[in-house]
Amino acid sequence: MLTKHCTDDELQQYAVDKQHGENRIAEHIHICDACRMKVEVYEMMITGIKQQPQPAFDFDLAEMVLQQLPLPNPKASNDKWLIWLLATIAIGFIVASFYFLPKYFDFFQGIRIILIYLIVITAVTILAYVFMDMYKKYRQEMKVLDLY
Repeated sequence: MLTKHCTDDELQQYAVDKQHGENRIAEHIHICDACRMKVEVYEMMITGIKQQPQPAFDFDLAEMVLQQLPLPNPKASNDKWLIWLLATIAIGFIVASFYFLPKYFDFFQGIRIILIYLIVITAVTILAYVFMDMYKKYRQEMKVLDLY
């Protein structure tokens, strides 16, 4: 049997959840009038809090917050021109290297010319796709950052 009084935390916990409370606290509350009165007060307070209506705004909070956010600045960008410029430069380098440096491409002599073109076109297409995908992801991330 507990001879000293329970703390307020223990009494509040008991008032909230009697079934899972400690036995020593329950025994003390059945014996001690002062602790039992405190538990009853806590139970009345908890019941009163639960009976209160949920607070509600009489205005649209989301709309008010959205009104205070700055509007995104749509910027006219020359993204497509940049992509075409880089693609043109890459193709120009490939064509120029085949035209001005044919003596360094001895390893192509045994291969038919159509195979060379297929290899080059495939490589350029794959590189262009990878570049476009990376650039798309970059633009999406920049758009997300522009909103904040």
